Amino acid sequence: MKKGLGLMVGLVLAIGLVACGESSVEPVEEETTADAATGEEEEATESDDTNEEEGPDDSAANEEEEAVDEDDLGVGDAVNFNGLHVTVNEVRKYEGDGDWETPENDFFFILDVSIENTTDEGANISTMMQMDLVDPDGYSQEMDIFVDTKGSLDGEVGAGRTMAGEISFDVEEADFFEFIFEDPFMSGQAIWKLESSDW
Repeated sequence: MKKGLGLMVGLVLAIGLVACGESSVEPVEEETTADAATGEEEEATESDDTNEEEGPDDSAANEEEEAVDEDDLGVGDAVNFNGLHVTVNEVRKYEGDGDWETPENDFFFILDVSIENTTDEGANISTMMQMDLVDPDGYSQEMDIFVDTKGSLDGEVGAGRTMAGEISFDVEEADFFEFIFEDPFMSGQAIWKLESSDW
């Protein structure tokens, strides 16, 4: 009995320590390696020049602007999430076939997502644990597994490989939705705002 209790306490502590980590989330820059190296040198030179001229208030304002820009994600934008390049390629509205595939709400909202693993190790992906869709009021939408979609975003994506697939949600009409990608054991999220003009 004591051994079982000790194992359970150890497991809870291990999960707690893992959950304290923070995810690395940043936009993926589309530039060549040579351009990236040149860009880094230019940024270093510019930051040396601007640091002399800027006061503490100016640098804080610049950091705020960068944070806002990073959160402004939409269809076609890729995010580097702990070495996984996650892209929402396309979104579409599907009202069902009238027989087997009929939404309980207004329509099915289908996202086409790709995940490129740029790390040296395989990564496990779970749509139920890592992906969510919320409406403008912050309510989570119900994922629908019965709609016939392409590919799958569940399973392991190997090092240097890409996984692509569609996810379906049963939703009510809204001006926009937010698609959220996260790691359930770490803090930090990538959020795409998907406007009604996108579908």
